Amino acid sequence: MNEIVEKAQQAIATPEVQEMLKKLSEYGLGVFMPHMHDPETGDFAPLPSGMVAVEDNLQVSFHHASEPEVSNARPVGWVWDNSSQTAMACITCIEYSGQHGRTKH
Repeated sequence: MNEIVEKAQQAIATPEVQEMLKKLSEYGLGVFMPHMHDPETGDFAPLPSGMVAVEDNLQVSFHHASEPEVSNARPVGWVWDNSSQTAMACITCIEYSGQHGRTKH
């Protein structure tokens, strides 16, 4: 398993992360591990900087943050970007008339 992915998997059990999770839950938020899968092995891989996972009609695809698919979607996952010192969307979801299912309304 990739080193950063393994570190993330282990971190959820630490008191510091447990405390962050408790605080986030007050806002309806949680903790997740931004990731992709290696196309050949299926193994976890970190989500590269500047990439966004886009859920559209219950299908996930990956796009550069500047692509139109990203701008048409609602952010649902964020990561901290050290270079800009701000939270950046890393997962977005496209809604259709408030629906999130297989059909486009």
